[in-house]
Amino acid sequence: MPLHCIQNLIGEHRAVEKVLGELEGLIDDFLTTQEIPAGSLAALDRIAEFLSRDLVLHIQKEDDGLFPALGRFMPAQLGPLAVMRGEHEQITESFRGLLEGLTHLKCCSTTDSAGAGEVRDHGRILIQVLRSHLFKEEHVLFPFAESRLSPEDDRQILQKLEEFTADFSRAASAHPHA
Repeated sequence: MPLHCIQNLIGEHRAVEKVLGELEGLIDDFLTTQEIPAGSLAALDRIAEFLSRDLVLHIQKEDDGLFPALGRFMPAQLGPLAVMRGEHEQITESFRGLLEGLTHLKCCSTTDSAGAGEVRDHGRILIQVLRSHLFKEEHVLFPFAESRLSPEDDRQILQKLEEFTADFSRAASAHPHA
């Protein structure tokens, strides 16, 4: 029986994949033009905002909501959970590099600028690592979770995920430009 918490996380994966596709298109545009195409900086800002909000929250939901429950069935410091957490760190680092590149790109908005190179390089790494990560979760970790977690586990995890979302929303409202 599908777990609601897993379905929630998979729904978030679909939103992330859509944004990755948009990011990939923008990066491809950087390879074919000298000037940054009109609207690209605004699109990159929207992507950065989504990733800052939705991806960061998603990682917290997995690290602090799902993974502790799975830690009852597999070691947290070895194996799949350790790999997933390590990839979360790599995703976060790539995202930070993308943000830094975007800041530099706004100072010199040509495709041959250092900022454009940072956006391309970190963006490509982010896309590659995230797509691989989502695939592993959906084809290995989530099926494992569905085979081990009880309906009560599902309810408790889902409650935690909702609490993380509420806390994140409250913090964002208190500091809208943080």
